[in-house]
Amino acid sequence: MSQLIPSTTPVRTFEDHVDIVLALAVFPHRRQMVTGSNDNTLRLWDLETGVVLKKMEGHSSGVRALAISRAGQIIASGDWSGEVIAWHGENGL
Repeated sequence: MSQLIPSTTPVRTFEDHVDIVLALAVFPHRRQMVTGSNDNTLRLWDLETGVVLKKMEGHSSGVRALAISRAGQIIASGDWSGEVIAWHGENGL
């Protein structure tokens, strides 16, 4: 059985959404992540700096699911209404 680390200190806090975050995914290269929120948006983040690189709008209800392709080229997001949107991975277009 692996050893558990008793406690840890957060490295960074990411704050920009105006409602709760329901989903997140980290890119395979581990330099960026994308978050999805009940505010109907996604955010593309730089993990090192904590800066929002892009705000992605297009959903009509809260984003509840996210996935990033293995190569990081596609982000897929799904919302409460059942809509799924595919986005360009590195730039969120």
